[in-house]
Amino acid sequence: MNKLQILKEKAKGIVFSVSDNPQGRYQLRYEFYKKYGDPFTKRSEGLGNSELAFIEWETKRGTLNPISGSHPGSPWWRKVNSHFLYVATLAQLIKESGETFQELPVPVSFWLDYINTPNECSWYRAHNSSIISGYQVADKLAYKETIYEQYFMNIVLYRLLFAQSMVEGVSFGLLGKIFANPRGFAVTIITGIKAFYPNHYPMSKKDIKYVTHRAHNFMGFVEDIFDKLLILPHLNTLYAEAVTWNNSPMVMKYVKNNKPIYPISKNEMNTAHFDNTLTT
Repeated sequence: MNKLQILKEKAKGIVFSVSDNPQGRYQLRYEFYKKYGDPFTKRSEGLGNSELAFIEWETKRGTLNPISGSHPGSPWWRKVNSHFLYVATLAQLIKESGETFQELPVPVSFWLDYINTPNECSWYRAHNSSIISGYQVADKLAYKETIYEQYFMNIVLYRLLFAQSMVEGVSFGLLGKIFANPRGFAVTIITGIKAFYPNHYPMSKKDIKYVTHRAHNFMGFVEDIFDKLLILPHLNTLYAEAVTWNNSPMVMKYVKNNKPIYPISKNEMNTAHFDNTLTT
């Protein structure tokens, strides 16, 4: 077994040790940012703040719960999170080993870039390439979720890519960079708004109304502006830009005619499938 394979096995073991412990998953990333992000300074300047806030939301919602528990978690959400933990942990182990390796997975290389040069752009590229890769490896598990959960997976992805576009300077200029800065509290705030991010797993009927943009109230109106006016009309362009930012060409398989179509195992039918679901 070569040195890289040894580190891969070690990373797998670390992730497996916390697989049924949502707080352990959080703690693994908290410890990472204690070394490489300083998440809880007085000025809240830690580059891990957004990620940690999102994991807290996943935990509260119950998606990371053990599958065999009284309130089972989600195979898909658990898989994406585990894959994310694995590539980031592997990068950390490689960095701390002092070794260098050729032809590493794209997300691992981006996490090494982030560790070596921590800033907003390097964080988003490491984080988002990991998430895109996670969507790819968990594709088949998505079909074990409800159609509403599947559509919400798309919402999570395109909102994340839109946030990256703000930091990359594509959307809203300086204001966008401030709002989407992973050091800030935007994710903490937005994941606390039920209209944007459900707090139940599986979703409640009320959650479904918001996810499908059928909640005819003020928060539903705000959500419609955010998604339907700011993001969805430009979805093809956004995903194409994300290919370059994150060196992740597979993300273009998740969009067609400005409509999100993940999961892709039945790619060609998904656009119509989601459209019909959202209008019934």
